[in-house]
Amino acid sequence: MASPAATETGGAAARVPTPAGFHHVSVPVKDLKQAQRFFIDVMGGEFIFDAGGFAEVRCGGMVIGFSQADGGWTAPDAEFPHYAFLIDAEDMWPMKARLEANGVPTHAIWTRNGYTGLMYFRDPSGNLFELYCPRVRDEDAPKMVRRGQDGFAPPVGSLSYDWQR
Repeated sequence: MASPAATETGGAAARVPTPAGFHHVSVPVKDLKQAQRFFIDVMGGEFIFDAGGFAEVRCGGMVIGFSQADGGWTAPDAEFPHYAFLIDAEDMWPMKARLEANGVPTHAIWTRNGYTGLMYFRDPSGNLFELYCPRVRDEDAPKMVRRGQDGFAPPVGSLSYDWQR
């Protein structure tokens, strides 16, 4: 996919090379098999491969790679870095319920602007992920908590857990 970006050089437009898209992210994990189970069984991902020490699944239209590590995930009380899944409006609350049914702590779906739905959760290794819905359904908008209102801030420090699967 060619980029439309160009610069003027002596009257002729020269194409500026840019990335065509975002293909994958690789995250450190404590347990390679557990990471695969979580992203396949809970998040609905598709197994790609396991090469002993590194594995990949396709989830949310993107490849997520896992590498066995002793550290590197988001600090327990930090909001950044995190990785966001784009989610359709009709799936936002059902996905929150699915995570909770699988023992994954969540919190209130929140917003900065009144229509974008956001919610953090952690994978079993402690990597911070987000459900990102650009525009929730009109009937769901009143359910969201607005960041800053009544002191609300995403409780990222309370999202760690010990997933035994």
